[in-house]
Amino acid sequence: MKGLKWWMVSVGIFYILNLVLLWPSLWAPQLPGMYPGVNLFQEEIVFQLLLDAWLIVGLGLASIGVVLIVGAKRPMRYYPALIPVVLITEMVFSVWDIYSAMHHEDVVIAIITLVIHVIIIVTGIKVWKNALMLEVEAVS
Repeated sequence: MKGLKWWMVSVGIFYILNLVLLWPSLWAPQLPGMYPGVNLFQEEIVFQLLLDAWLIVGLGLASIGVVLIVGAKRPMRYYPALIPVVLITEMVFSVWDIYSAMHHEDVVIAIITLVIHVIIIVTGIKVWKNALMLEVEAVS
């Protein structure tokens, strides 16, 4: 159970930190390096719309992060709902990173983020299996 709690808190903090990193004033200077050779129209309103879309991604992740941290107080009660949410989120974002790397995102950045997704997915599956085993042992 300790590993499950640790995972929920760690991923929760990581997700909340994503909101900080994706805050428009911090994120705007990063985008040109992330999308090299793409005209981002930084002086146009469309660039603000791009920043707003990234901010929504950050808000969504932070929301999941807060629920993970709160759920970590009783991890065995909440893991059946929370782990699948994280795994699905990570799988969707992995597909997004692969698509982006194939089209316009800097490949190194895409690979780094993809590795992060894989780490969260693999560790999530591991703590999920361990928690399921604890439940089976408790019933037996």
